Amino acid sequence: MSAFDAREAPRPDRVAEAERLADAVAARLGEPVRLVVHDNRHTMVSFRRERGRIQFRVHHLFLGCPPEVVEALAGFVRPGRGDGRRTASRTIDAWVRDHRDRIAPPRTGRMQARGRVHDLQAILDRLNAEHFEGTVEVRIGWGRSGALPGRRSIRTGVYLHAARAIRIHPALDREEVPEFYVASVVFHEMLHQVVPPAERGGRRTIHGREFRRQERTFPDHARSQAWERENVHLLLASPRRR
Repeated sequence: MSAFDAREAPRPDRVAEAERLADAVAARLGEPVRLVVHDNRHTMVSFRRERGRIQFRVHHLFLGCPPEVVEALAGFVRPGRGDGRRTASRTIDAWVRDHRDRIAPPRTGRMQARGRVHDLQAILDRLNAEHFEGTVEVRIGWGRSGALPGRRSIRTGVYLHAARAIRIHPALDREEVPEFYVASVVFHEMLHQVVPPAERGGRRTIHGREFRRQERTFPDHARSQAWERENVHLLLASPRRR
């Protein structure tokens, strides 16, 4: 049995593929499986046991997968945490890596780069010319966020790999935040396109040795880190809403 988490009705061929996948996993496990196909970008595979059967959720990129991946999906569900579960996880991770192009990019919507104080597009264009020879192709804009009550840290920026977009926290768009600090955050996020995550031994490293080396080449790197340590309270204060 299968179902789809989607706003639009799935194509008949995808429904048939989902039914075949559900039947194949159930045959390997020897118990009933209800398979739900989704487009979630973060959790590719998950399951729980409910009402005498397995509720299994998989990303649509697993539709039509070969027998060894079907076996890995079944192995992921089987009880135990030994070598079988680890082997299954590695096979699943490899399939996801090889088919990332089937993962829908996040919706970024309209991005506003010009802020009340800082113009992110101007900063990005300058950094691109001075440090990356104009090779970074990315959109940039201010994020949407309210106050951060009780927080002791802040995610000042994020790079969206699939959308090739950068969002900067609006707490930085104020007169008290110097442009060199905003530029350091933008530079950091641009580096994520230049130095993508590395996959080694089944582990994904985002801020590896090469990333950190290039990050330190930013002229105001040390100065920006010192400013952040001394002014984190300012960044955590209620930012202007957008």
